[in-house]
Amino acid sequence: MQSCNDMDPELIKDEVTISGEVIIDSTLNFSEINFSIFHAISGIGFQEHPLYEIESFTSKSKTFSHTFGYDSAGNTGLVVYAWIDLDQDGILCTPASRIDLAGVDVNEDFPSINSSFSVKINTPCVGPDWFYPSNQ
Repeated sequence: MQSCNDMDPELIKDEVTISGEVIIDSTLNFSEINFSIFHAISGIGFQEHPLYEIESFTSKSKTFSHTFGYDSAGNTGLVVYAWIDLDQDGILCTPASRIDLAGVDVNEDFPSINSSFSVKINTPCVGPDWFYPSNQ
């Protein structure tokens, strides 16, 4: 008999910690930085697609460290997307306010290589799909 606490071993995620820094203009004032982390590629074969969200978190400083569950089955890479809510409305840009800034760092070799992330936040009003996958 199985209970809710008896997890299928295949569903257990590896706990990983990422860390890094955010690079922003030194004249910008902010109270926190919003982050979302994504599998760069998720799925297998014809079901493969970019940017499957893992989770979100915030940091009050330009350096960050975050621990989360990473499921490597059918997933590769990691995209760290960050944005600053400069108008303090809790939303990444609206038709009336277009001053929030965003940026991303991509590690396509994650989790085999877990290097420090460096996210340069300087692009106004764009989501993670603006940066990844690149069209080059």
